[in-house]
Amino acid sequence: MSEPFDSEEDREEEEFDDLESENEFKKLKLALEHGMDLSKPLSDSGLPPEIEGQFLDYVQQWEDEMAKGKMILIYDLIGRPEFKPVADIEEAQIPAELDRIMGLLHACSLHLDTISEVADRELYRFITEELFNKETNDIKIEGMMHCYIYEEYHPNHEHDIKSRCREFIEHITDKEDTKEQEPWGLDETISCAGKDYTREEINKKLLLFRDSFSSFTVHELEFSTIHINDIVTVADVIGHIRYSGVIDGSHEAIDFEGECRFSLKREEDWWVIDSFEVPGVMV
Repeated sequence: MSEPFDSEEDREEEEFDDLESENEFKKLKLALEHGMDLSKPLSDSGLPPEIEGQFLDYVQQWEDEMAKGKMILIYDLIGRPEFKPVADIEEAQIPAELDRIMGLLHACSLHLDTISEVADRELYRFITEELFNKETNDIKIEGMMHCYIYEEYHPNHEHDIKSRCREFIEHITDKEDTKEQEPWGLDETISCAGKDYTREEINKKLLLFRDSFSSFTVHELEFSTIHINDIVTVADVIGHIRYSGVIDGSHEAIDFEGECRFSLKREEDWWVIDSFEVPGVMV
């Protein structure tokens, strides 16, 4: 006969211990059945054991379904609905047809997103002519979404190039970023003012420039020319930037304005900067 609980606190402590024991059993089961290493307790991060248990249940269900190795066409997964070929749809009807198809995808836990703006007609064409013919894991778990991004299949190089250049400017001017890691969008060798530097060398110089100011304000950054070569491996960018920085230890602000230039190269599906000129940034 078990002893009565001395207090509500004792009851809660025993329930907590029971949940932790259950979670350890779930981890062992995942390790034995799927080779997963969950030796480090998730609860070390302050995760309540009941939430940890729900997470482990989800992982178990996912791994069990993945182990079956069943694949299915997305078109079959959503029930092979009827749809009109994109060429047969009038422009005014495209938004409604796209909404209908997107609704069918969402109802089957499929989500399609875009990084940049894509015309409705092109998105409808992509879904019905490409996405429908792709295979996915035949897994149905409540709350789980199969997510797709249009640009993974049709990269928007101009958007990616602009983003890489903007990220570089942010690395120079973002004083809230106290990390000193190298900019992730730079090549291993970078040219500036006619000299070549390693990524580590150029980053040290950029940080020295940034640390000379207590704050920056970017007033304008626009790209006027983006030229990508025919085989999409090299790009040249010309833009205009206007920004100001307050000298560290004073209230004096210095204004910088002028043409900025970047050269980039494409490594697999990733654009990196290998040359730059930015007003005020002297290396």
